[in-house]
This record gives sequence, C-alpha cells and structure tokens, in this order.
Amino acid sequence: MTPVVHNPSREAPDSLPRQITRPLWFGFFSVAISVFAFILWSTMAPLATSIPASGHLDARRPSLDIQHQFGGKISEVHVVPHAAVTKGQLLIRLDVTDAEAELAEVRAALAPMQEERAALGATLNNTLQEGSDSIGAQSKLAHARMKNMQDALQMRADMTTELEAALRQRAKRLRTSLDHLDARRRSMDMRLARYVTLAAQGALRTAEIDALNEAVLGVESGMAREQAELVSLESQATQARLQVAREKLEFRQRILDRQAQLEEDIPRLRLQVLRLTAQIAQADIVAPDDGIVAAFPYDTETMVVPKGETVLTLARPNGELDVAFVAAPQAIDQLRVGMEGVLTVSSLPQRNHPKVRVVLTSLSPEAQRDPDGAIVGYDGIAIINAEDQAALRAEMGDRLTLAQDMPVHLVFTGRHVTFGDYLVGPFLRFLSQAMQD
Repeated sequence: MTPVVHNPSREAPDSLPRQITRPLWFGFFSVAISVFAFILWSTMAPLATSIPASGHLDARRPSLDIQHQFGGKISEVHVVPHAAVTKGQLLIRLDVTDAEAELAEVRAALAPMQEERAALGATLNNTLQEGSDSIGAQSKLAHARMKNMQDALQMRADMTTELEAALRQRAKRLRTSLDHLDARRRSMDMRLARYVTLAAQGALRTAEIDALNEAVLGVESGMAREQAELVSLESQATQARLQVAREKLEFRQRILDRQAQLEEDIPRLRLQVLRLTAQIAQADIVAPDDGIVAAFPYDTETMVVPKGETVLTLARPNGELDVAFVAAPQAIDQLRVGMEGVLTVSSLPQRNHPKVRVVLTSLSPEAQRDPDGAIVGYDGIAIINAEDQAALRAEMGDRLTLAQDMPVHLVFTGRHVTFGDYLVGPFLRFLSQAMQD
C-alpha cells in the first residue's frame, strides 16, 4: 500500500487562482481608497456660489447739470456739443436788457421813497430842514410838501393859540366885571336891609324899597348874562385848544400812514433790486469745472431757457471709473457690502482679457420697479481695483477704450461651501432619517 503525501502548494479545487484574485483585490482597494479620498476632499474642498449681475461703467466724478435760476432769452452761444471746456470758460450769455431797464426804473423809484421816509421821520421829530441841492426833484418835492404841511399846521396852531389867548383875556375881564357887580349887589342888599328896617319904623316909603329891589334884580340879571358869556368864552377857548391838538394828531396820523405804506413798498422794491441785480450778474453762464459738453438742448441764439431748466450737461471724464449694476432679486440675500467680484467688459476681446477685481461698496435697500410695479432688481455700486484697471489698459493697449455707460458683466463670490454639502450632506441626512424611521 502506497502512502499519501500532502502537497501544500496544491490549492483547493473550488478556489480561484491567485492570478485572478490579485487584480480583483487590487481594484477593490483602489475603488475604496478613491471613494474615501473623494469623500474626504468633498468635505474639505472649498467651493463658492457665483452671483452674476449686469451693469455699466460709470464715471467716479458725476456729470453736472448746469441750470439757471432765472432763465431768459439766449443772446450768445460760445460752445458746441461735445466740446471740451475749461473751468470758468464762457458757455452762454443771456439777454438781460429788459432786466437792466427795469432795474434802473426801480432804483429811480426807490431813492425818492427812501428820502421821503427820512423827511417823514424828521417831520415827526420836528427836525425837518430844507432839502439840499444834491437830492432829486421828487425828493425836493417831498421835502417841500412836508415843510408846507408843517408850516400850515403851525400857522393854524398859532392862530388858534391867539384866539384862545384873546378869549381868555376877555373872560378875565368878564370875571372882573362880575366881581364888581357882585360887590355892588352885596352893597345893595345891605342897603335894602336898612330900608326895610326904616320902612318898618315908618321913616321910609315903600316905593323907595321897590325901586331898590328892581335895581338889585337888574344887577343880578347883568351878572347872569356876564356869567353865561364867561362860560361861553371859556368853552370856546377850550374848543380852540382841543382843535389845535386834533389837527396835530391828524397831521401825525397822516404821516404815520404814509410811513407805514413806505415801509411796505421800500422792502419790496429792495428785494426787486436784489433779484434784478442777481439776474444781471448771472447773465454769463460759465463752466464750473473742466469737462466735455454732453447734452446741449439750448444751442441756438434767441432760444428761451425756462426758469430752473437744465441749460447743458457737463461730463467730467478723468479715467476713474466705477461700476453701476443691477442685482437680481433672487440673489439679493447673498450680496453684502465689501464683497469681491470679477468684472468682464463684454464688448472687449475675451481671449486676453485680464482678471479685473471689483469691490461692492453700496447696495440700495429698495428695489427698482418697472412701470407696472414689478421688481426689476436692486441698484448697486462697485469700485474697480486700480491695479487691475491699469493692467487691463496695459494689456489691451490701443484696442481698449473704456467709456462711460459701457456695458459690463460682474460675477460676485457668494456663499462659501464644500462639495460635501451638496453630495455627502444630503446623503447623510437621508440616511439619518432612514435610520430614525
């Protein structure tokens, strides 16, 4: 019987040869390592969303709309559209002939009114003097009128004062006469008393007493007449004095009324003088800064510029450009001031277009709407990196022309995420929910 010898090198009949299993295991580990590396990369590799926006180049120094406060007819035009002008250069001259004539008339009317007001004040203060030869004819007339009115009033006052003095003197004489009559009546009363005593004793006749009584009544009647005349004279004197006071008050009231009217008219004429002077001074419209005449609607003589209208628009290009853009409404939540982006000039060749960085500096909090009220977007401003702009000009050379309002395209960097947030994150959340279920 022959013994059986075991050969370890011989494989089991149901196992695969090593030449087949080795590549399989190598492929399995390669796929596993690749999947693990991809998952590791997706959880760590940074990605960012892109926020596109359309806009245009905008000059950093805005254009100037030159307006005129008063307007008027154009007499001279010294520039043409799109002409380069320097600061202080004459652009347009307006016709101010009518304003000059009106100013002369207003000043001619204002001067005598001011002098008349001074004359009225001097009259009220009793310091009015004769007008000098240096003042005008109307002012002399105002002075003469005030002087005549003052002299007439003074004359009436003097006449009334003389009349009052005469009445007072006459009243004084009447009082003296009344005193004499009163003394005579008292004497007659004493004598009548003695006559009555003598008549009672039978030493005097009754007829003599009656005659004395009649004489007493006559004296009393004369005293009454003179007393009434005295009261009348005193009343006339008082009325004369009051008449003088009334005329003075009426004269003063007329002066005050005229002063009040002048106080209303003189400031109004002064304002008119200031307005006309300013209008004449602004007849020459000059350039407030260096620039180029962009819009020029009033470019012909004899045209009339309305008050407050824009006469022309002066652009001030200096090579410094910003970007004005409109952000889409669905991306406004991702935009923030200070975000960086990349600018592309769509009208320039893209083959050698360098990278131009921009920074978002301002963003409108209110949306822009169309005539129907639908939201169009949000206005924003971005500043171009000065070095990148210089590099763009150097790269493009003579082929580059950056002009205001040139259309551009912006791409801002939005939220920073990883690839795993898009791939692994949803799978893990789904797996977590499945395990919970």
